[in-house]
Amino acid sequence: MLNFQVLEVILKRIPKVIIAGDNNAPNAIVLVSKIAYSKSNLINSLSHLHNPNSQAINLQTIDDAHRAGNKEIKITVEAPASIANLGPGFDVLAMAIDKFKDIVELAVKPGSGKISIKVEGIKVPEGKGNVAYGVIEEAIEKYQLRNMDFNTRIIKGVPPASGLGSSGATAAATAYAISVAAGLNLSTRELVRLSGAGEAVVAGMPHYDNVSASILGGIVLIDPADLNTYRIQPRIKFWVAVVSPNIPKGPKKTFIARAVLPRKVDLPLIIKQSAGLAKLVYALHVGDLETFGTAISADYIVEPHRAKLIPKYWNLKRIALENGALGFNIAGAGPSVFSIHRSESEAKEVGELMLNYLKRSGIDASLYVTKVSEHGVRIIRC
Repeated sequence: MLNFQVLEVILKRIPKVIIAGDNNAPNAIVLVSKIAYSKSNLINSLSHLHNPNSQAINLQTIDDAHRAGNKEIKITVEAPASIANLGPGFDVLAMAIDKFKDIVELAVKPGSGKISIKVEGIKVPEGKGNVAYGVIEEAIEKYQLRNMDFNTRIIKGVPPASGLGSSGATAAATAYAISVAAGLNLSTRELVRLSGAGEAVVAGMPHYDNVSASILGGIVLIDPADLNTYRIQPRIKFWVAVVSPNIPKGPKKTFIARAVLPRKVDLPLIIKQSAGLAKLVYALHVGDLETFGTAISADYIVEPHRAKLIPKYWNLKRIALENGALGFNIAGAGPSVFSIHRSESEAKEVGELMLNYLKRSGIDASLYVTKVSEHGVRIIRC
């Protein structure tokens, strides 16, 4: 079996890697899914980005500080974890989940463009190696914020390098915090684009599926051609079992998981993949949970290649589907896998079967049972 650390050594010897996704395949696939879903049932707004349960979030205080021009502005934002791709939707589909969240505390004050990144909770790089640094650096350059200093404290709650949108959660929270604290009032598209600069820190190139779900919550379709986002309102409720093998991953896990993908994809596979994604969106629209699960399980382009990086992958898929899971696939870039279930108890039962199988095979792993997060990025204190 291949693994992320071995591939990282190999890739260092390759002068240039062409990453799948640089061609037009995702654009062709997303077009089909957009046709399958009427615009009247898609949301492209930030109207839900308030926190109705918070106590006295006073945005007027920030407005007053902007007018004063010499005050430090502090804001605390949280963003949920996410699962990208959902089978056939490589780089164009993602689902926010409510099990984990990242919290970003940002303090902005007059200065000279200095950036400070500190991390608490789960250990990840600080400083320039953190995705938040990439987001802030891009914001300083794009929105001419060199007259401000940015002090950032990240309370890391999303497990990194596990396929649960850890970098995307940090990037989304940071981008939204900057938008509010610096008075930018960025649109959804601008937030997505800015967050993508953070993803490039760990993936080697921007990608926008995880950050879109962390920003908007729910299940989100992203068009990589124009960065328009479409928040899908599913008519079905379901539970998700996530099994995460605790295997060595290396610092550039996402980059490696992209590098193993094919450089070119045959047209017949594009057609099958497009049909699967359209079927998935249709199932969400009409409330067909069985069809939704079937669509998630069918990935003809990415899954066959990334499965090689995940121990016992095909056996895990067989165990899940034979024991009642409606759908199964790789969570994002892996190595976590996820399955879809009608109830929390079923998700836990099947998840434990997969977990126990891995442990009998000598592979340590963790099980998380979760559901779709209704909320995306939101302010919790300012």
